[in-house]
Amino acid sequence: MNILSKRLKLTLDISPLLEDLWTGIPVFTRRLAKALLQNSAVDLEYSIQFVKIPSDQVKGALALGTGAFLRSEYQSHRGVGYESIDSAQPILFPSTKGQGGFLTREASTVHDLSTLFMPENHVEANIAHHLDHFNAELETNDVTFCISEATRAALVSALPSKASTTRLMYQYVDWPNNFPMLERNLAKLAIGRYAIVIGTIEPRKNLALLINALSHPELSDENLFFVVIGKKGWQVDEFLNGLSPNQKKRVIFSGYVTEFTKYRLIKGAEFLVFPSLYEGFGIPALEAMSLGKPVLASRTSSFPEVVGSAGVYFDPLSTSEFAAALKDINNPKKIAELAPKAVRQNAAFNPQRMAKPIIDWIAHV
Repeated sequence: MNILSKRLKLTLDISPLLEDLWTGIPVFTRRLAKALLQNSAVDLEYSIQFVKIPSDQVKGALALGTGAFLRSEYQSHRGVGYESIDSAQPILFPSTKGQGGFLTREASTVHDLSTLFMPENHVEANIAHHLDHFNAELETNDVTFCISEATRAALVSALPSKASTTRLMYQYVDWPNNFPMLERNLAKLAIGRYAIVIGTIEPRKNLALLINALSHPELSDENLFFVVIGKKGWQVDEFLNGLSPNQKKRVIFSGYVTEFTKYRLIKGAEFLVFPSLYEGFGIPALEAMSLGKPVLASRTSSFPEVVGSAGVYFDPLSTSEFAAALKDINNPKKIAELAPKAVRQNAAFNPQRMAKPIIDWIAHV
C-alpha cells in the first residue's frame, strides 16, 4: 500500500490534555499530536473515553498550552452531542489506556517500568496498577509503543510474550517560537554560575547524590549553584529539612515553573545534572541539549541512548564517581567541546522520527 495515495485514519486519545498544567504525559501528548498533524499521510481524529472530540477544540488547547477550556467544554456536554469514534479505526493512547479490547486496533504507550523494577521508589498505588492491570492492558493491544530501547528491553524482560508486538517510538523537544525573543529582552538571571536539575523531587530522582557530593573535598568550595526545577514528590520533606546551611545555599529549589521559565533557566545554565536511578526516556536531557547544554548523566537505563556523546557519565550509586564527573564537566573547555555535540544529538530526535513508527503501524493491516 502506498501510504501517500490515501490518508491514513487514526484516532488519538487526548485525555491527558485535560490537565490545566502540562508536564510529563500531557506534554508528550501535545508533541505527539503535533508530530502527527505535521504528517500529510495521517488523517487525525481525537477522542476522550471513546467519544470524538472536535478538532478545533483540540487545536485550540494545543495553541494555548493548557487543557482548561478543553476540559470545561467536554464536561459541559457530559458526553451529549459528541459522536462515538469509529470502532474499526486504529486508536493510539499516549500512555496507559485502562480497560481495553473495545476497538479493533488499539495501541498504548509505555513510558516507564520502574514500578516493576524499582518498587521501593514508588507509592503503592502505582505499583498496584502495574501488577494488577498492566499485563491485561497490553494483552488487547495490536502494538505497544515504548519510548526508548531501554524501556522496550525492560518490558520484554518483564513480559517476554509481548516481544513481537513492541515498537520503538522516540519523542522530541519543541519550544514555542517566541521564547528566544522573550528571553533576549529580559535581564540576565542574577544567580551566578549554575547547573540545572529537572524532575519531581523523589527518591528515584536520586537528588541525595548531588547533595552528598557537595561535601566532597573536590566540590566543597566550588562556586557553582544548582537550580532544581520540580514539584515535591513522596518521602521528600524529611530529606529537605535535613540539608545543611551550605547545602541550602548552593541548591535552589524553584518548585513548579512555567515552560518559558524552564526554558530561560536551562538557557542560562552551564549544563544539566541528571542523577536519576532510572528513567524511561529522560526528556529533560533533550530539553537541555536542544539549547546546546551538555548533560551530566547516570550511566543507567535510557541515558546513554538519549544523551550519546553529549554527556559525561557516572555511577548513580557512587558519590565519589559523581563528584569526579561533576568536576570534569564543570570546565569551560569541556562545556565548549560538548555543546555542539548536544545540538547534534538533539537533532536526531524530531517529529518525523516520532510519527514514523505510528504510520508504519496503521499502514500495515
